[in-house]
Amino acid sequence: MEKNNSIKSLKNNASIEELFKAYHTQVFGFAFKNLKSKSAANDIVQEVFLALCQKDLSKINNIRSFIFQITHHKVIDLLRKRAKDQNLRKEMWDVISQKQVSTFDQILKKEYDNTLEKAINQLTPQQKIIFEMSREEGLSHRKIAQKLELSPNTVKNHMVAALKTLKKYVQLDSDIVLTIVLAMTWLSGII
Repeated sequence: MEKNNSIKSLKNNASIEELFKAYHTQVFGFAFKNLKSKSAANDIVQEVFLALCQKDLSKINNIRSFIFQITHHKVIDLLRKRAKDQNLRKEMWDVISQKQVSTFDQILKKEYDNTLEKAINQLTPQQKIIFEMSREEGLSHRKIAQKLELSPNTVKNHMVAALKTLKKYVQLDSDIVLTIVLAMTWLSGII
């Protein structure tokens, strides 16, 4: 029995060589046409003829059709794998991009908060109290005036002066922050 298997294997190897000589160019052409890559097409040729080595060719009626069926399946499998890899890469880049945007947002928010805090520290003590009561506690000018025992006009004047100071300071500082953000964006594009 073992002798029959080795004779069958020798016959199979001889017929594989003949099939390779007859069909390898056509298999390569089909694979290259679909994959647009010589190395991928060569890999498909090897995989097709390796698959043929593992089959009992005596049971196959139309060998040409069988070879191209295997080739077709190998090409489709590779295209599916490429598509899956591309989707995976796209998902990965989406996550990285979101993290970069999130990081930039955090940096900008931190810079804005720092700038605002520095700007608030530039206010007079009365302006600072009125500003914080208005913005942080959400009190109206009338309520602030009652609490501080000031006239509503005085509160309004302090708020106007505070907002002018803050606007001027933030505008001046935002030019510096904008320059830093642009530099970081440019550098991240290089890296």
